[in-house]
Amino acid sequence: MAKLPKINERFTGAIQATDQAQKIAQLQAEIETLRSTQAPELEQQIEELRKQLLAEEGELEIDVMAIDPNPYQPRQTLTTESIQTIARSMEKDGQIAPVIVIAQGERYLLWDGQRRWSAAKLLGWKTLRAVKALMPEDLHRKALLTFIHHEDLNPLDKAEAIIKELTTATGIEAEEIPTILSTVLRRLERSDQANQLTALVTATTEAQLQGVQSLGVNENEEKILLVLLDLALNPASVKANLMPMLSLPKDLKIAIREQGLKGAHALALTVISAKTLKTSERQATKERIAATNRVIEQELTVAKTRELVAQIKAKYVKPETSESKEVTTVVRGVEKLSKTVMTSTSTEQLTQLRQILQQKLSEIDEILNP
Repeated sequence: MAKLPKINERFTGAIQATDQAQKIAQLQAEIETLRSTQAPELEQQIEELRKQLLAEEGELEIDVMAIDPNPYQPRQTLTTESIQTIARSMEKDGQIAPVIVIAQGERYLLWDGQRRWSAAKLLGWKTLRAVKALMPEDLHRKALLTFIHHEDLNPLDKAEAIIKELTTATGIEAEEIPTILSTVLRRLERSDQANQLTALVTATTEAQLQGVQSLGVNENEEKILLVLLDLALNPASVKANLMPMLSLPKDLKIAIREQGLKGAHALALTVISAKTLKTSERQATKERIAATNRVIEQELTVAKTRELVAQIKAKYVKPETSESKEVTTVVRGVEKLSKTVMTSTSTEQLTQLRQILQQKLSEIDEILNP
């Protein structure tokens, strides 16, 4: 019987090639051919190959200095603040997710994880956990797709996760947290101390503690602010953009989770309520759901969404009217036109006055009797 080919040796060459997928397919075909011969050494070689593939596909510890930045990275602007924020998180909790690299000889091209890589260099780390990917045929497009399809937590899930963490860490009831946070931030804004709080987001844990205590907050306020800062979150941003997510109507929450509705659009759509439209809850919900579907289907901007909401509101709520100074002046002027004054006025002028008054009376009738 002819000597069987060394499958693992041949596969090693395929791993190093850029057309890896094609060669793997060829090797798989060879394996199936060899299987049909029922050769006694084949299963042992296949097991060795399986172990080799598992090792190749697992996480690796890669020298930070052996990684090169991706020239086609869509995110070209990386602020110092964002790098420091990631660095603080990595220093405290370690590297949560591996970066993705593409092997290029003895070096690696960074595909995903530029901020983690930059943070690791800032921290002086020697290695990073990484997984290897194949070199795409169109690197620029693949990098772009990787970026735009990267799924972060939606604002509703993020808000709920933050509330859960705050409740666990502080012992404060979830229902009380938004009110406490809103109260302390309003007070800090009135005393021009809000900027001091924002500056603490990228500070060390010790500096955050000292900074918050210097703001003169109470115990519960201090607990909430410190937890948010420890998570590298700006309390003002959490209050403005995330906390309102918690009180959204059920239909908008479903739209965020299942239809991809954005948080800003959801907040704009909350104006469509029974109270605002002065109608029943059922009718308001019906209008809101229809508007939500339109926003999603037509991919409306936030500005266009607000315009749509205004149009719906106009169908239910008539514009508020108020007393007009101009009309009051005219009324008083007409009242002063005594018969004596009009008798001494020329016929031409009286005729002109009558025409104007008749025209205005017609316009008034149209307004009062639409």
